[in-house]
Amino acid sequence: MKIFSKKFKRFIEVCFVLWLFGVVFVVSVNAYILNYSEKSIKSNVEELGETKVGLVLWALVYSDGSPSPVLADRLIQAYNAYKAWKIEKIIVSGDNWRECYNEPENMEKYLVSLGVDKNDIYLDYAWFDTYDSFYRAKEIFGVKELVVFTQNYHLSRSIYIWNKLWMKTVGVKSDLREYYYMKQMRSREILSRLKAFLEVEFIDSKPKFLGDKVDMTKVQDKA
Repeated sequence: MKIFSKKFKRFIEVCFVLWLFGVVFVVSVNAYILNYSEKSIKSNVEELGETKVGLVLWALVYSDGSPSPVLADRLIQAYNAYKAWKIEKIIVSGDNWRECYNEPENMEKYLVSLGVDKNDIYLDYAWFDTYDSFYRAKEIFGVKELVVFTQNYHLSRSIYIWNKLWMKTVGVKSDLREYYYMKQMRSREILSRLKAFLEVEFIDSKPKFLGDKVDMTKVQDKA
């Protein structure tokens, strides 16, 4: 019984050390990414220099095709930058995994309704996560410098990924209102930053889909 107790005590001690190491590692990674990206986060479009391309990251689209508040605010900020001549082209990256659900096309429609020229909008249908969106912007669209539009909780990870892919980027906060479930989204972001760190620093992950390259220097022929 004493031998069992000693072994069990040792097991508990090892588990505690591993747990503590995991907590310290996760906290350290998050602190590193937040600090790494801090200077590249802009509060509004007026703080931007001139950059040719903006990227709007996906969020929920409702069944009627209208964007959720989170997505609408990202698109509005992209439009504000476009209207202020801070960006010339906009990539909308999203999901169209089923026939009745198409984020990029509905994002495009919303931008057009705001006043963005349809020929200045490029659709990326192969979104799977933030890492894929940035990798595809680099490899498919040939982007070398970028402005990303998303909420503040998401910006640090986005900027970290993009800069680690050897591209210059800044991000614009798109928090134009209070959002439901924001606490849960911030909590989930803690592990998402860890995933991004592992993908960038160790795994050298590749997107699930790449495809044909898009020349953004040419005028698009859209109906």
